[in-house]
Amino acid sequence: MDLYRYFHPHHNPRLRQVPLRLIELGELEQASIELKNALQSARIRAENAPVVGASAENINQLLIAVDYIIESLEAIVRAHPEDSLEVLEEMLKERKNAPGWETWSTLLRERLSLLQEQSARYQGAPRSKSTVE
Repeated sequence: MDLYRYFHPHHNPRLRQVPLRLIELGELEQASIELKNALQSARIRAENAPVVGASAENINQLLIAVDYIIESLEAIVRAHPEDSLEVLEEMLKERKNAPGWETWSTLLRERLSLLQEQSARYQGAPRSKSTVE
């Protein structure tokens, strides 16, 4: 995923006007977990072949900071309201043709379809065709 494109305002001006969505927060949380995994690998390398400034102790300090970030993002994700069907459709349109987002788009399209079916059943209305294909 090219998270940089979606979270850095000079690459995506929409960020100045749109509140953070639950899926985006989840993506940030996942990115922080990936960073932690990379730092754990770096610590192993630093233990095996120490370099001044990139010692295992220095990387351990970074891991403590990343753990704090992960825990904080988890708390924010838990407190954030669920994304609405409209928000999910908007995100799908937004990222649909972006390189590297094919799998993400497919998963979101499936989730959106399930939510629409559940909503239609709950309201007793027939299932409507998604506006996003």
